[in-house]
Amino acid sequence: ISYVWDTRPSFKEWEGRRVTEQALHIADRLSKRTSYALWIDAICIDQDNEPAKMVELAKMADIYRGATAVLCIVPEIDQTTSRVVEYGTGMMNLDGFRALEYAGDTHGMYMFASQGSNKALHELFSSRWWTRAWTFQEAVLNRVTFLVGEKEETIPISDVLKISHPISRRAATQKKDNLLGQLSSFWDSVHSMSDAMKVYMPLGTAISSVWRRQSTVTHDMAYSLLGVCRLETITPDYRLPVEKVFADLVEKASSKGDFSWLRWSHLVDRDATCEGMSMVPIPATVLATPASAITEWRSVEVPQMSVVRGGAVGVCIPHRSTGVVRWQSQPEDIKKIINMLQKLPYGPEDIWNLLFGLHVGLACDIDRAVGGSGLAQALLHLATGYINGTFRLDDSVDDLVGDMPYTRGYGFTAYASMAAKVWRNTQLVVMRSQGGTTVVPIHSGTGQARLHRLPVESYKGTCLCLVVHDSTKFRASAIGVMVENDHAGSGSW
Repeated sequence: ISYVWDTRPSFKEWEGRRVTEQALHIADRLSKRTSYALWIDAICIDQDNEPAKMVELAKMADIYRGATAVLCIVPEIDQTTSRVVEYGTGMMNLDGFRALEYAGDTHGMYMFASQGSNKALHELFSSRWWTRAWTFQEAVLNRVTFLVGEKEETIPISDVLKISHPISRRAATQKKDNLLGQLSSFWDSVHSMSDAMKVYMPLGTAISSVWRRQSTVTHDMAYSLLGVCRLETITPDYRLPVEKVFADLVEKASSKGDFSWLRWSHLVDRDATCEGMSMVPIPATVLATPASAITEWRSVEVPQMSVVRGGAVGVCIPHRSTGVVRWQSQPEDIKKIINMLQKLPYGPEDIWNLLFGLHVGLACDIDRAVGGSGLAQALLHLATGYINGTFRLDDSVDDLVGDMPYTRGYGFTAYASMAAKVWRNTQLVVMRSQGGTTVVPIHSGTGQARLHRLPVESYKGTCLCLVVHDSTKFRASAIGVMVENDHAGSGSW
């Protein structure tokens, strides 16, 4: 059983141990409806036996994965909610919806799936159940999982996640701050749950969902990921400093060849981090990000190698040198950086990828998402217009596809408006090595710098780049997208 604990739980003695009255109520209610044994954490885990509790927490993934079924208690569900979700999934199977999807019409897809922003969906997604860290793992590890209302109304969670996809796409690319009462980061979190229902979920994808949620104990933001990412060899220990918990999490993922978490490392405030944490993302920075970029960054296979550590703490990250920085610009705002890149000269696709690939998505992926081809010039032109004030960020341009449905390619306008918000009040630096070029925010590194490839890339081979200065050799200075030079080699991993 997956449920959200009461904010102020009441305990009582039961069978020789303290359990919550809420859990006993759930057990009494559901046992009248099924002959199956029920597993409820507040009853089945001795809450006063800390060592035993840690052992059981490490088994949570196996418990939910091995159950006959998982029931998620969501009190906001009623018969109307069930009907709306059923109709929504049915609408997504219609030829009309597929035509909108083919055209990249995010507004039309949203209207089909949500049935015109139906109020029942507003109620469904307002539940606290969606916001807790542990409910993510509990909901996605078993294919036979249902959301259950107060009167035993049931909805397959797969249906809810199906309609969340067009809602999340719409939320990420519209001007308004919320949709159905929730921020785009919330919808990003819900949509990411569908990826977890596969056999294995990369840590970077799991982070995009769980770290948009809440937890009473910060350690749980790491420990609630262990099951879905197959990292159960980590034993929960709430006595450890949270920095070590997150560092151990990403190091363990890296030891299994999963470097997907590096997609979030560009958010790290390197001037404020403690030693050993210059590459380790933390929940607060991910939570503050409106939406994940649409580009999927996948891990690159690297050979076995000896490890060289720069200190007693930190995370080991394979990297591949592309050479020393031969030229770098003075810090400039985004408008001057765009002009500079055009004069160097770089084409619109390279400029877009350098500036917005990490935050919004690579140009080729936006092409695929909106059903267009070669949209980089239009993307860059419109984003530049928003930035320099030629265009206003209003819905007439921001959602052109909503006025011209079924028109392939027009959906790019929404992504341009996302890009216009990325680098406000930020100074950027262009850095070039023998192997390629990157653009990163101004940083505190001094002296000779080097650009290194990181072991993550897009499906077309675009890679992420690590900036390191010789004066702080084992500390990251910045991370960006790299545009590689033709025929330029790079060092060994």
